[in-house]
Amino acid sequence: MTINTTAIKSLLEPVQNAVFGNYPSYPAHWRQIFKTYTSDKAVERDVEMKPLGAAALAAEGASVTYDTMGERYTTSYVNRYVKLGFIITRQAIKDNQYKTQFPMNASALRDAFANTKETLGAAVLNNGYDGTNYPIGDGQALFSTSHPIDGSVVANTPSAQVDLNETSLEAALIAVQAFKDGAGKLVAIKAQKLLVPSALQFVARRLLGSDLRVDSANHDINAIKDGNYLPGGFAVNQFLTDSDQWTILTDSQHGFKYFQREPFETDMYTDFDNDNLKVKGLERYSFGVSNFRSCYGSQGA
Repeated sequence: MTINTTAIKSLLEPVQNAVFGNYPSYPAHWRQIFKTYTSDKAVERDVEMKPLGAAALAAEGASVTYDTMGERYTTSYVNRYVKLGFIITRQAIKDNQYKTQFPMNASALRDAFANTKETLGAAVLNNGYDGTNYPIGDGQALFSTSHPIDGSVVANTPSAQVDLNETSLEAALIAVQAFKDGAGKLVAIKAQKLLVPSALQFVARRLLGSDLRVDSANHDINAIKDGNYLPGGFAVNQFLTDSDQWTILTDSQHGFKYFQREPFETDMYTDFDNDNLKVKGLERYSFGVSNFRSCYGSQGA
């Protein structure tokens, strides 16, 4: 499909009061979730290891208890291309009277690629409860009550999904402190930030912004705020599609990852025969998560 003078016929006449269609974009939300890495391979892989379990009490003269260590689960990040372009006739370029108000150049591509990156990044969370189609390395959904460890399971979502409120948020913060490693030992992982869709931004603001308890006639302190249990506060991500889904991001290592294989670049050339200008952009990257302990969340009741 070629952009010609018919496609921009109103821009050929210098009589328009306004020409618009370009809008500001949201800042890069995905950077609040994912840690960035540079990749030089087609596929990047993370391997979760099972460490030694807790030491055991031994009776006098009893033998030592031996345990094993080794790999358990592998997460693969497949770097894929994202591409887009457009073709515009020489006449459409030359006759456009509003080049400063509606330029048709690489800046339009940059906005389109930024939007795609936000969508793909948010998809890791949007698909986080679908273990059938989007399992993580341990074979479970990102948010699951049955993440396998040796001899047991760990949950990073409640058994019954709950809406975001003071009670559910406190329970989630307690659950994060109960996370265990692959051998079943408690690990010192802390909650950092609450991530919500647009529909929950005012709920999050009341929960984390008030000095006193929310929806209470008592003058109790807001324990979550007073104790600084979420030092990163909260963030709103407009690309989250479930209006009830809320997520706590933690400081766990090797959680949400973004691998940049090839940075965004553009290219263009003019066709020798018809003088049409072809402009394209491409980028290659992958989003994913290696460690379920990097988050705790609920889809809402």
